[in-house]
Amino acid sequence: MCRMKQEKQNRDDVVYSAKIYMTKTCKQCAQQFEMSDQDRRLAEQFAAPEPAYCFTCNQKQLLCWRNARTLYRRKCDFTGEEMISIYPAGSPYKVYKSDIWYSDKWSPFEYGRDVDFSRPFFEQFNELLHEVPWIGLLNMKAVDSDYCNRTYGNTRCYLIFGGDHNTDCMYGELGMRNKDTLDCDLGNDNEPCYEVMSSFNCYNCRFIYDSKNCNDCAYVIDCTSCSDCILCTNVKNKQYCIENTQYTRDEYLERKKNLLNGSYAQQQTNMKRFLELKGNRIVKYAHLIACEDSTGDYLKSCKSCINTFDGSESENMKDVIFTSLGRDCFFSSMIGDKSELVYNSISTYNVYRALFAQFVVDSSDVEYSYLVMNSKNIFGCAAMNHGEYCILNKQYKPDEFHALRARLVEHMKKTGEWGEFFPPKISQFGYNETGAHQYFPMSKEEALARGFRWQDTMPGTRGKETITINQIPDTIDTTPDSLAKEVLACTECGKNYRIISQELAFYKKIHEALPRTCPDCRYAMRSKIRNPHTLWHRQCMCERVVHDHDGRRAVEFETTYAPERPELVYCESCYRKEVV
Repeated sequence: MCRMKQEKQNRDDVVYSAKIYMTKTCKQCAQQFEMSDQDRRLAEQFAAPEPAYCFTCNQKQLLCWRNARTLYRRKCDFTGEEMISIYPAGSPYKVYKSDIWYSDKWSPFEYGRDVDFSRPFFEQFNELLHEVPWIGLLNMKAVDSDYCNRTYGNTRCYLIFGGDHNTDCMYGELGMRNKDTLDCDLGNDNEPCYEVMSSFNCYNCRFIYDSKNCNDCAYVIDCTSCSDCILCTNVKNKQYCIENTQYTRDEYLERKKNLLNGSYAQQQTNMKRFLELKGNRIVKYAHLIACEDSTGDYLKSCKSCINTFDGSESENMKDVIFTSLGRDCFFSSMIGDKSELVYNSISTYNVYRALFAQFVVDSSDVEYSYLVMNSKNIFGCAAMNHGEYCILNKQYKPDEFHALRARLVEHMKKTGEWGEFFPPKISQFGYNETGAHQYFPMSKEEALARGFRWQDTMPGTRGKETITINQIPDTIDTTPDSLAKEVLACTECGKNYRIISQELAFYKKIHEALPRTCPDCRYAMRSKIRNPHTLWHRQCMCERVVHDHDGRRAVEFETTYAPERPELVYCESCYRKEVV
């Protein structure tokens, strides 16, 4: 009972509510950033130094360790068998197939070593990284989903990255609980859908963005509870609309025959028109659904989430990119279900208290560690499964562990390492292989100058196509099943790709033309439709007298719509009066 009271008190102490700011200079980019008194108190709560990096640089430090989408063919270092891995052949790291890594054919304790107090901790940790075996793909509790990575609990899925509990899905990132859906990113509970971004609870939709509870819609953005709508923006509870114009059922169905006729040429015409409509519209300052006291973007059912992006059903977060069912997490990213008290960490799932850690699953009290599962009281460990009271993969008695941990923390304070995330120079990946490059792209020269690594040989083949793009039939009705045996060349990057048989069957079922671009380029195009992970301080652009604010100061807010963009950005009150 005493521990429960103490944990509640701890959680009450870290609730983020400060309004007073000071200005600091980012240790990485030298830009000024604002920090609140509460940021300092958060650091004190976790016994860490106050933040030294701006939001963007902190996220780069975290995300440069997360390779989700860049896959290679290589051999398992234990069996010699071919496998798919996030580590290329020739990598200096030992890599095992998943079934071997989870087996009892090796032990993480084999690599345990004493702490050397004459050397920096990160130097010793880097040596451990180069000796322990790593999993080829981080694909947990999967069923018939061999080509997924950074995922949990997927069934019959293919090339899903960072998405959990999906069924019969292909090509998507950070989507949850979707079924029979293809090319879906950051969307939850959709079925069956195609080309989805940041949309929830949609059924039988395609090319749908920033929308929720829609059925049988196509080429829509910011729509709610709509059905049978095409090329619509900012509509709610509508049916049989095209370009926001109401039609009768028969009129709509007649026009739909031409707009959704399974032709690639018509698909491209639709997308061109959609992008025109998207840029010329009124928008709400942020994509916040049922949120309270929160700032950021793309949040659903969140409370007290500050400068947080891509979150759902989370509470009390600060400076976080992606959270699902998280609570009390700060300066972190990729926070998976049921993670609590996470500080300056990345990639967690069902974790209680993690500091300066990455890829921690079903564990508690983990610090400065990488790839920890089913463990507790862990410090400075790598590739650890079912461990307890371990430092540098060596196990101790509880009192020995706590004494050694305290001594190591003091040592790291003297070396200047305590409070710093793992340095980018010891990351296992090049900057351009990771989520850091997806969210915050940099050139090779800039990345290297800032201490990141770079991968010069990215995966993929070119010039191996067996059919030209012009030889693909324009309509899905005339596309033969034999096309699944062909190799194509992406019209954007030139990289070879295939349409697998399950994918072709999906296109035929929904009557949609085949894509002429590879999955990576399709993901990149969807990402461009979303707003960046950056907030600008702006004010409502509404000038209508009928909205009862004539002569009064306009409402101010934080928004991901940059000032130079063409959209008219409204506060929530004006948006509801004008649009909904």
